[in-house]
Amino acid sequence: MPHYSHSQLQTFEDCPQKYKFKYLDKIEKPEEESIEAFVGSRVHDALEKLYKDLLRCKLNSLDELLAFYRDGWEENWAPTIKIVNKQWAPQNYFEYGVKCIRNYYERYKPFDQSQTIDTEARIVFALDDQGNYKLQGYIDRIARRPDGTWEIHDYKSGGHLPAQTELDTDRQLALYQIGLKTRWRDIEHVELVWHYVGFDTTLRSQRTPEQLKSLAAQTITVIDQIEREKEFAPRESRLCDWCEYREDCPLWKHVDAVGLLPAAQFAADEGVRLANQLLETKSQLDRLTRQYEELKEAIAEFCRQRQISVVAGRDGRVTVKQLLQTVFPLKDDPSREPLEALLKKLGRWEDVSQLDVHELKTIFDEKLWPDNLLAELQPFARTETSTRVTPRRTKMREDDEE
Repeated sequence: MPHYSHSQLQTFEDCPQKYKFKYLDKIEKPEEESIEAFVGSRVHDALEKLYKDLLRCKLNSLDELLAFYRDGWEENWAPTIKIVNKQWAPQNYFEYGVKCIRNYYERYKPFDQSQTIDTEARIVFALDDQGNYKLQGYIDRIARRPDGTWEIHDYKSGGHLPAQTELDTDRQLALYQIGLKTRWRDIEHVELVWHYVGFDTTLRSQRTPEQLKSLAAQTITVIDQIEREKEFAPRESRLCDWCEYREDCPLWKHVDAVGLLPAAQFAADEGVRLANQLLETKSQLDRLTRQYEELKEAIAEFCRQRQISVVAGRDGRVTVKQLLQTVFPLKDDPSREPLEALLKKLGRWEDVSQLDVHELKTIFDEKLWPDNLLAELQPFARTETSTRVTPRRTKMREDDEE
């Protein structure tokens, strides 16, 4: 089994298709870096230099550190760096990076709160005793405080400041804590530290041994899902705007290709024509369905008012019947739970319970039960190919609206 990383696990969870393109098919893409990632790298480089030089008893001034940042920016800048937010120019992002470094420097100088053990430290470790599930990663900074507490530091230059509850369930640094305790077995106390340098805010969290054990088990489950995955279906999200595999993705290949066409060529595209016909037909069907339901209600009311049960029409008759039927609460009804409890108390639950195959499919596909139970279900599960076409109206192109 290969070594996994947090970024690989995150990629699979964000979009299995991207995971396949990147880590299995190994599709090489022209290097296209987002401006956010570029700024983050330059800020990381500057803070790494700060602590590496401190290990050699050299304290950089803020001006020296900003000069290093500026040189790194100019040396690494490329026109291919992607800026999605067109409201910001490259200079705005450059100044934001300056702000991040200045915030950190002024908050922590003279940087004697802890002893730096390593920076950009590569760590490889196993999640299980047998060594079958291995992870690897890089820690921005490992440090040790005078009281013996070890710290795992991570620099964040993004524009999102998470709630404490998010960090208390964060996976990446907690996994690194498992690795840290594997490398140095005498470590007792570890604190996870996130520096949100754009906000001049530091957030901290700790994990108990029980939480780390549970995290290891959860991570092993994700790795097992990856190893068993066959389909690697694409998953649409806001992350698609930054994805380097859009032109290969079945969700975007046609959308992006025709989106660049002039209006006449766009309208002449066979896919566009078929989609337009389907969407229009769906709209007509929706209107007819609403009209049909409204007419049924109108006829029922007509019959109630005139105390009749049959209405004559040009091409036939419409019959309206009032039926009395017994109805029990559905699953979302508050009285459903007490009803089920009563039936079980009476020993009659098995007489009325039904096998919900759709629910069973969800349980099986999403692996919501333990592996041993899923293995028992396996002989009953068969794979069939089905096709589902879902029309969905979106905003028209501006040139179409004109």
